[in-house]
Amino acid sequence: MFPRHLLKSIFTNNLRFQQCHRITTPLIVARGMHLAPLNFAKMYMDRENLHAHQVLEDSLKPYQIFPTAITLSKDLSSFELHEVVKCLPENASTTEIFQHFQRVCHYCHKTNTLISNNALTAFVQQFCDRIHLLSDDQLKESLKALTMLPQEETVREQNFVELWNILDIECCRRIEKWSTDELLMVCDAWYALNLARICEYVWEALRKLGRKVIKMQPSQLVQTMFFCNVMRRTVFDMFDFEVNLAKCAKDMTLGELGVMSMGFFKTQTPIRNPELVNYIYERLMNELDTVDEITFVAILKVLRYSSKLPQVDIMMKLLDKISKEKFDDMNLLTSLHVALLGCELQCCHEEIIEKILNKFHSEMSNTRLKDLERISLAVALFNIKTPNKIEDLLCQTILDSLKERIDEIMKHPKCFTNCLHFLSLRGFYDKEMLSVALDRRFLKHAVGSSLAVSREVFNLDTFVKVNLANDNYVGNQLADKYRKTMGKMLTHYIPDNNPKYKLNATDRILLQMKEMTAGFLPHCELKHILPNYERADVVICYNRLNRKTVPLAETCPEDYSGIILTREQLLGDKLHKDIETVALIIAGWNNVVRGKDRHTGLFDMKLKQLEILGHKPVVIYWHEWRALETRQDRIQFVKRRLSSVIKI
Repeated sequence: MFPRHLLKSIFTNNLRFQQCHRITTPLIVARGMHLAPLNFAKMYMDRENLHAHQVLEDSLKPYQIFPTAITLSKDLSSFELHEVVKCLPENASTTEIFQHFQRVCHYCHKTNTLISNNALTAFVQQFCDRIHLLSDDQLKESLKALTMLPQEETVREQNFVELWNILDIECCRRIEKWSTDELLMVCDAWYALNLARICEYVWEALRKLGRKVIKMQPSQLVQTMFFCNVMRRTVFDMFDFEVNLAKCAKDMTLGELGVMSMGFFKTQTPIRNPELVNYIYERLMNELDTVDEITFVAILKVLRYSSKLPQVDIMMKLLDKISKEKFDDMNLLTSLHVALLGCELQCCHEEIIEKILNKFHSEMSNTRLKDLERISLAVALFNIKTPNKIEDLLCQTILDSLKERIDEIMKHPKCFTNCLHFLSLRGFYDKEMLSVALDRRFLKHAVGSSLAVSREVFNLDTFVKVNLANDNYVGNQLADKYRKTMGKMLTHYIPDNNPKYKLNATDRILLQMKEMTAGFLPHCELKHILPNYERADVVICYNRLNRKTVPLAETCPEDYSGIILTREQLLGDKLHKDIETVALIIAGWNNVVRGKDRHTGLFDMKLKQLEILGHKPVVIYWHEWRALETRQDRIQFVKRRLSSVIKI
């Protein structure tokens, strides 16, 4: 069965597990070499970066592209190995040693000889000792020569590690005297060597470039952002990028805007200027028929990350145009990012979402586990219901597909857990897979020490405890001690009117509701009946016979304990069928699908779970509350809503 195979694959097959998670300790290297970041560096230029660099190469703007072609005046075809590897006399000039290094690299290129060859060690040592004496041009030519070398198995191979480390150190020494264009040119050299994320130079050069971003020309701005994208981290305030981009966006091609978008997204920096965000929307719509897939996805990512409520209309306009004019030409991954575009704002363009779900259902064999997780998120969040029920067919297909993805689950266990959570919001689950996901060993593999802040696991365990309570589930569940820790970490504090604490708009509405309800129904309390949901609700225990409220039981569990509050726990020895337990719930704007008459999947699940537990949920929407002008209007409004479940 599935759990036995999965657990055996993950926990019994130690060799494969270690290969997935082994951290290799780098060798200690002389000359102050810096290898610490190596374990975590991405050692290849991915497709996005290759495309972005090609945009720079193809542009008519003066980008600082490092020329890797090298020409030598002397024909090396007659060189023998012993002539190449010999050390020059100690009194040889630096220029002679530099020229001989070029010949060595050319020979290695011609004969496919690795620079790590032991025969070359003595000369490499001699050249490294002279690197600090090279002129700027010679230093750059040395980097050129390095690009010619046959690729080593790792960047730590002898001779090669000596060369690039000492060259890196020397480049760093010259940063302060180099101009912006020179800094970018040498950064491009390290990118050409696939060492940009490992060497110190690019990091230090970006630190200096960061002081000049606001004054950069468009080409310099785009190329600097390209290297931020390569590094996947910022070394300065990204706001300067946004200010400069707003000034020169009209002078950039859509491809260059795509490179900028990649940088903003990879550094997790939203664009805060609404006019700039709107401009990017307009440019994308105007050039939708010619935009390439990678640029398209990059811009969609940053628009999703940056869009706020004022962008809802233009977002829906873009989605409408994509659905009519571009959808048939999109691949599966691009379709996924189109589906995710509205997730941050709960904006569901139902026509295109239905098309995307059909595409995923028909191309399931081409999807990755990560893609299944994300499309499951869209299905669960939008809580969509199509005429042909494609969302149900897709959910079941994804659930079945997970059973065949053992290797992917080993590599991306958190994606598996998240996927099960999203599917459960639509009512699709597999008991055996749930048991695997909640197994203590699997959780250690999936989230490690982050279990206490894993809301998806908290939700999944609550689903098991509530929705499957009467479904003969006998699999794994979270221990009480873990739920207690999660309750403290993930459950929002119950708001009060203490001026020391800043309240958001929804908290203020919640306090107002509680105060006004207490005026005609005493004993109401703010409690987390379902602690896996952040916000507390107004809980009322109401006796239908005498039409009076009763206080909560003294034995009711303390707040933030992670305990799911049943009727028995709320009422204690006062438990009686004539006493209703009512949850008065505030629905914020992020609990509903924008422009649709339905809740998001997570909020919908909360209401279902409250009903399963025997509570009566009553929902009050934030916009309804704000529309009421007087206190008396709000009191009457609450009474009308409560009268649907109790007689006041």
